[in-house]
Amino acid sequence: MGVIRTQTIKGTAYTYLGAVLGIVTNLFLLAKYFSTEEVGLLSILVSYSLLFAQFASLGFDYATLRLFPYFRNDSNKHNGFMSILISTITVGMVLSTILFFILKPFMIEDGSQSSGLFEQYVYFVIPLTLFTLLFNSFDSYSRVLFKSVRGTFLKEFLQRLLVVMAIIIYMLNFLDFKNFVIAYVIALSLPTLILIFMVMLDKQISLKRVKGFVSPELKKSMISVSFYGIIAVFSSSVILSVDRIMLKDMVGLSAVGIYSIMFFFGTVISMPSRSLSKISSIVVAEAWKNDDLQAVKDIYYKSCLTQMIFSALLLIGIWANIDNIFHILPDKYIAGKFVILWVCIGSFIDMSTGVNTMIISTSKYYKVQSLFMAIFVLIVILTNYIFIPLYGITGAGIANAISFFVFNLMRWIFLWTKYDFQPFNFRYLLILLFAVVSYIPGYYMPEMKSFIVDIIIRSGIIFIIFSLLIYFSKVSEDINNRVNTYFSIVFKGKKSN
Repeated sequence: MGVIRTQTIKGTAYTYLGAVLGIVTNLFLLAKYFSTEEVGLLSILVSYSLLFAQFASLGFDYATLRLFPYFRNDSNKHNGFMSILISTITVGMVLSTILFFILKPFMIEDGSQSSGLFEQYVYFVIPLTLFTLLFNSFDSYSRVLFKSVRGTFLKEFLQRLLVVMAIIIYMLNFLDFKNFVIAYVIALSLPTLILIFMVMLDKQISLKRVKGFVSPELKKSMISVSFYGIIAVFSSSVILSVDRIMLKDMVGLSAVGIYSIMFFFGTVISMPSRSLSKISSIVVAEAWKNDDLQAVKDIYYKSCLTQMIFSALLLIGIWANIDNIFHILPDKYIAGKFVILWVCIGSFIDMSTGVNTMIISTSKYYKVQSLFMAIFVLIVILTNYIFIPLYGITGAGIANAISFFVFNLMRWIFLWTKYDFQPFNFRYLLILLFAVVSYIPGYYMPEMKSFIVDIIIRSGIIFIIFSLLIYFSKVSEDINNRVNTYFSIVFKGKKSN
């Protein structure tokens, strides 16, 4: 757990620095200086590129995370693994580009009264797909080398910083919207080049193949894992993108713009899991290889507990400040108020079930994860199809929460049945109780004239009450140990002075 803890702390720090930039980008810049349709365009470009990039990977990211331990050999350049990776994604990118041109007529047609803005910029999907593919592939490679923090820094922090810089240049009228879109694509793509350069500096790129190393059995495993990886990873991209695509088709780009800004708050709640998932997937894969079920069980339990604590705090903090949020956002975004609630609930559910995805996908039952993802896609599409016509963008938020609940319920039952992994106990009920108790004074606190002061005080009250309850109840041994360590450092420092 030492590697997980260290890299998770570093990764989470970068993630939340990125969250601050995300708040600046979404609430103060995109929402104020761009139309909802323009925001929707940027979101839909990213959504489509994510889909095509995951298809182009041909599931090999999945194989990297699961099977790289069998290639690991630094002195022999990991037995030609990089050569296999490059060959695979090259073929995948060619296939993905062909698929793009086949699907383009369907992508630009929709049932809304759209202005055709997306049609003008649809070809930007191709470079975004390429750089997304390369980033995902090299990030997975870095992760198996136990260097997950660099990907988090580049994606969560640097990329957002570059986007902010592009927006500021646009605000100063140095760019028109068309050139801003180009700058936006460059900002999203540049971290990929930096990541590749960092891997090169580590001397971890070698295109030399090692003849005879890949045995027929290993080759069969790589093909099998990659095949099911296509289903699992592509499905995850569909899940992240389909709500926006369906909103574009059923309501319009403007609705996508509002939904995208609102969805950011759900992303904030899930941020602590990103760095944890990246490094834990590698440690869990090694544990499965060594048949160390106790290590897997411990990681599962601790990830559920820790992530639930942080996500509960963020959920009540966001919703207690919902009126302050709409003091910041323009009036045109008020239609998305309850989208925030539902996507935050969905993220809370997903966070509270820990790293179940990584545990299943790195186990011998990795094929089941692909089945679960396929079912998840069907649930997401079905619920969006039902609720968007009924409730518009709020319906997409409701669909998100329902889908995450059903999906994680399936995975929880599976791990309990197959491995007797059951992390939930009375501690989780205490966390929910503490969240309610902490939320009440934050909710009933009188509104202050300055919404900034209001946010600080309201959030401070919630944080203090929740933190004290968590600490003195000793719900989480890990959190208490970490806090006690910090206390000892601080007080020792004071004594020495």
